[in-house]
Amino acid sequence: MIQEKNNVKLDLFITANSPGEIAGRVVPVVREIRPRIWNSRITLVILPCQYASGAELSLGEDSGADRCVRIGKIGELLSERAGEERTKRLILHMGGDLLFSIYLSRRLSSPLWAYSSAPRWRRLVNMFLLPDGDAEERFVSANIDAGRYERIGEIAIDSVVLRESEEETRESLRLTPDEPVIAFLTGSRPIEYRYGMPFFVSAASKITERFKDHRVFFPLAATVQEDLLRDVLISAGIRFKGETRVHAIDIGGSRWAEVVRDRTLEVLNCSKLAIVVPGTNNLQAAALYVPFIMALPLDRADEYPLDGLPGLLPLWFPGFRALKRRYIMKLNERTKFVSLPNKMAGRAIVPEVRGLIGPDDVAERAIELLESPERLQEISRSFWDLTHERGASIKLAEMVARWAKED
Repeated sequence: MIQEKNNVKLDLFITANSPGEIAGRVVPVVREIRPRIWNSRITLVILPCQYASGAELSLGEDSGADRCVRIGKIGELLSERAGEERTKRLILHMGGDLLFSIYLSRRLSSPLWAYSSAPRWRRLVNMFLLPDGDAEERFVSANIDAGRYERIGEIAIDSVVLRESEEETRESLRLTPDEPVIAFLTGSRPIEYRYGMPFFVSAASKITERFKDHRVFFPLAATVQEDLLRDVLISAGIRFKGETRVHAIDIGGSRWAEVVRDRTLEVLNCSKLAIVVPGTNNLQAAALYVPFIMALPLDRADEYPLDGLPGLLPLWFPGFRALKRRYIMKLNERTKFVSLPNKMAGRAIVPEVRGLIGPDDVAERAIELLESPERLQEISRSFWDLTHERGASIKLAEMVARWAKED
């Protein structure tokens, strides 16, 4: 509930722009701020993004914030005043292009805190909140004043809150206690599941040819559009069950993969192995100690969005499609790690299969892992060192609370 104007102690504006950031960062932070600053008003501001799924606003409305608006509507909020001189206003950047948050900070004449791993726009950010030691080393190397940054940890780890036990999930999914599960997480954005779903269905088919006793699940993000999903499967000639909603997908050999919604963490918690695309779900799988393979097929590299000005140019712009494709392929070659756990550890904990790859490439790596219980256990143990230390959202909430109480 929105606080009455005369009771607002803190007017907090949180900026983010993707489903992963909203679920993985905004939700746990809002959850921890509420009990610490009861008379706060929290506004989630959705930033523009070429990676957007189109459902960010509806997801933001369920984030726990008092209100959720796109940044283009922020002018309508400027006429509002908390009504008391003691009310404080703060901008908290949780993701997206930092320039939009800087704009908001200037527009609202309010300090800006940024959750970031790099000291970009350092003169315009009041406080940096760092996710890991590598980020801290960058700030030290850049000679940033130690009072202007603080390492708090990976917030997304705090988003891993199971709503039921593994036993309860297995019972509801009609799984036996020991039945092995493989989960495919195909992404929340149309670009990801439009091309990724047929790719991963093919990979699932090849994996289950070898492991016939393994059950396959496709946990779908809440942003997946049902009509688009159906069109994708029909266009690819993939059979499925369900009239208005897809309930199961044919993966060959009289085997069907079940499609579940809004239970990604619970399905992961039951899984022996997950096949995922890059994103917050990588860190969530790690937090549940579930081994996974990160797959990033780039055969349609020209379709993927880019940051900054290149991301705004249309593909019909003369020569841009080929140029964009070459740029992304070169970027992939130069990038050592894409998956968050690998980046955090600075080494290859989980396999990354990316580039000009096919379903066979992913299936082969999956079969190798499934045939090596020792390797699966090694990956799970490695995740412990990365994710057992939690509480970044608590640290951030306590920092905000202390700042709000300062005179």
